[in-house]
This record gives sequence, structure tokens and C-alpha cells, in this order.
Amino acid sequence: MRKNETMPAGFTLIELLLVLSITALLLSLAPALIHKAFPVLKLKAAARDLVQEIRYIQNAAIINGNVADIQFDIENGKYRSDLVNDGKVRALPAGLSLSLDQTTPFPTGNMPTRFVFYPDGSSSGGTIFLGIDRKRLEIQVDWLTSKIQVNDPQATL
Repeated sequence: MRKNETMPAGFTLIELLLVLSITALLLSLAPALIHKAFPVLKLKAAARDLVQEIRYIQNAAIINGNVADIQFDIENGKYRSDLVNDGKVRALPAGLSLSLDQTTPFPTGNMPTRFVFYPDGSSSGGTIFLGIDRKRLEIQVDWLTSKIQVNDPQATL
């Protein structure tokens, strides 16, 4: 070989071992990261499903011209409406908590909590909190317009 000839391009064994070890380290961390993010994903999915059901009931009240409602069993984390799933009770995923804003004028105790939607587009309104571990989301239903907002009270501005 002459001095001005270059060596063929390629990777050395050490470079390949280094890349493989870094890849193995990252793959070993992935399950822990996914497991940590799973409760928040479950919370967001439950909030999305509940908001979708509330919007459906709201629209049905307006279209049908009848009062419609969704009832909540706060203690057991369940909800139902006669308009959705043939009135069957639906439960939140395991580990999720359901609570009310203390300023919301809903009955407590054994009486069901409910949002009532009227044919004119208004509603009884209120705020429902969904939580898991230390993460909470609030679902606000405006009484006048029935506008539904999902807020994260722990989000920083």
C-alpha cells in the first residue's frame, strides 16, 4: 500500500459496540417512561370521552327539543344518560376520581349529580374534576351557552 491511499470507509468494532450499548440503554428506559406517562394518558382519554358524551347530550336536547341530562355518581365514579348506550351506567377507568367544585350548587349524598341541558341551548352548568394521582383536569359547562371547556388547573402560564 502506498502512503497516499486511504483506508476503506467503515465502522470499527468499538464504534458498533458503543452504538449498540447506547441503544440498549435507551430501550431499557422506555418502559419506565411509558409507565409513568400512562396514568396521565388514561386521565386525558377519560376526559375526552366524557366531554364527547356531554356534547352529544347537549346537541340531542337542542335537536329533539326536549330536556336531556347526564347523571353522575360521584362516590363510585360512574355516569349515565338515557340518550347514550341505552341508559347503561358507564364507569370511569380504575384509579380515576370524580369530584365537584365546592361552589357548584349540586346536591350531594345519595342523590345523583347531573347536568341538565335545555332545548334553547342553556344548561344547569357546573364543574366536574377528574383526577388520578396528583394530576387533575376540570370540565366546565357554562350554564348560559353550555360551552364545554377542559382545563388543567395545574398548568403554568
